Amino acid sequence: MKVITMESSAFTALTEQIAEIAAHVRAVSGGRKEEAPDRLLTTREAAHLLNVSCRTLQRMRSEQRIAYVVLRGKCRYRQSEIDRLLEDSTVTGDAATPEQMKRNHTLRTGGKPKGRRT
Repeated sequence: MKVITMESSAFTALTEQIAEIAAHVRAVSGGRKEEAPDRLLTTREAAHLLNVSCRTLQRMRSEQRIAYVVLRGKCRYRQSEIDRLLEDSTVTGDAATPEQMKRNHTLRTGGKPKGRRT
């Protein structure tokens, strides 16, 4: 094993150059990772990712809260659909607008505010 020593100013200059190169690479590539193909998950895999039972997943399917694919009589769920459902169900901690606050309330309570009939 070799140990290389250098002055701290040289090390700082080197790390700054590496950061500039990394920023350039991100700018050229558009800042996005190459997308993997959308995986199809079984009911058990999707339920595990959502931390719900298979029966709850069936209920979500019948309520049309999650999209699915039927292949040879078996239900499959796209990974992107699982990701979308998780994103749509995420309560944000920094709700700045009234719409975000209303959305958070709806997610927390599971529906309309109490006492309102519309």
